[in-house]
Amino acid sequence: MYFFYYIPVGLDLPIERRANVTYFLAAACVIIFLVFRYAPQTAGWDLYGLLFQPLAPSFWNAISYVFIHGGWMHLAGNVVYLVLFGRALEDRFGPVRYYIIFLVSAIVGAYTHLFLTQLFTPQYMVYPVVGASGATSGLLGAYMLRCRFGRIRVAYWIFMPLQGVNRAGRSFVPALIAVIAWFVLQGIQTAIQLGAGGIQVAYSVHVGGFIAGSLAALFFGAAEAARAEGHVVKAKRHVAKAEWLGAQAEYGEYLQIVPDDPEGHAALARTYICSSETGMARFHYSEAVRLSMAVGRRGRAEEIFIEAMRHIPGFTLGERLHLELAFGMERTLKFRTAASAYENFVARYADSGEAAFVLLRMAGILEKRFHRPLEALSCYRTIVERYSKDTWVDFARAEIERLQRANITLSGGPGGGGPAGMK
Repeated sequence: MYFFYYIPVGLDLPIERRANVTYFLAAACVIIFLVFRYAPQTAGWDLYGLLFQPLAPSFWNAISYVFIHGGWMHLAGNVVYLVLFGRALEDRFGPVRYYIIFLVSAIVGAYTHLFLTQLFTPQYMVYPVVGASGATSGLLGAYMLRCRFGRIRVAYWIFMPLQGVNRAGRSFVPALIAVIAWFVLQGIQTAIQLGAGGIQVAYSVHVGGFIAGSLAALFFGAAEAARAEGHVVKAKRHVAKAEWLGAQAEYGEYLQIVPDDPEGHAALARTYICSSETGMARFHYSEAVRLSMAVGRRGRAEEIFIEAMRHIPGFTLGERLHLELAFGMERTLKFRTAASAYENFVARYADSGEAAFVLLRMAGILEKRFHRPLEALSCYRTIVERYSKDTWVDFARAEIERLQRANITLSGGPGGGGPAGMK
């Protein structure tokens, strides 16, 4: 006796959104199966009307048959495939397009079975079709195109007693290879079934659903989206191996396709930090902040800005954007990062018309939030000495007198050294 069994148990792709449609479909399959199997069928409650009947096909039944299953193993297999692959696809296509792929696959799968059975084995037209395997086969087709760069984790069991082999385990298999092998197997089983006659599993439903799901995914732009995300996945694999040049090349290719993705720029900037290319890191961090602000994600822009300042001493953006973020961080009580941003601005844009006001804001933070009056006094002195014609000079002089009346002096004498750095 030879035995080989496998089942997918995981994916290596991230999923960011909750898959509400997938969970609803899985729950519907389970609930309707339980009702169909255990509730008595009456004239007013006859779920046999949900089956797809090849002799009397209807468009409605080409959808409803998905939720009826013949047994526990039939149900479990379909729900595993639905949840495993559906979550990843719903995250990438969105709930509406994902649901359309599911429905189209189910409908085409049912009518493919009808056509092939009528053509080759018409004697089996009397048997109804049940199960979500046509729809889940379509999800596999969509997954092959949209997530071809991913890997599928499978649990397997190989039993070959004459060769002394009894092995079980789990392993990652490239998605493209795994799904294509599965489809070829379904095609072979369909051909054998239609040629020899006898239908227990409607493999032709799988074939039709798979093709329909693949075409629907292509219609929704799966090829281009897969090409873009594939570069990101490959880049992350390079990062995991500390292969910075490879990661930079992949992120660069990705940004050629999706130039306005702030997260792509931020990720590329990190790889340049790791390879000590500060200039390129500075550019991509700046792009990441700018693009985040452009789409209204101020919080994310601030996070990237703070990260950039931590990795790159003296990091600055363009004058206007830099101040917008710095003022915003001060308003949201991020005083330490705001003060660091102010300090970097004065160092970079010493001739800016806003420099005196920035020093003023910095002095207020140093004195009132960090209780460092000596450094605040240094900021006021810098305003008086460097920006003597600025409108804030009189205010700075008044603050200097106030602090001096409090017997505060600068070590090193008057005007010594400008604003002190934040630690």
